[in-house]
Amino acid sequence: MLMETRRGSIEAIKEIVRLGNRISVDEMAKISDMALALDGSITSVDPDGDWCGTGRIRFKWPPKKNEEFIKLLDHLVRSRINHEVLINGIPVPDHIIINVSRQIGQRLGR
Repeated sequence: MLMETRRGSIEAIKEIVRLGNRISVDEMAKISDMALALDGSITSVDPDGDWCGTGRIRFKWPPKKNEEFIKLLDHLVRSRINHEVLINGIPVPDHIIINVSRQIGQRLGR
């Protein structure tokens, strides 16, 4: 969701606070659906506390549907979800891991 309010306005601040530092269950379900459509899967969701809103998504290398993979990354950006894309197995890649979080300043996957 893009913020369509004036930058610095009370509406913009309310939206930032509403998002907080968590990825909601509904948002994680949408990300999971997008990953499954790409033959990927959510391999972990941080169980710390009630719902921490961090997760790890795994895909085989190379992504089978490049356009859909790019749509997933675009969705993360539009939803203001921090993400870190790691290609495992360099120089011979075998899978991609995407760590997702909303926590500002957190080192993802660490």
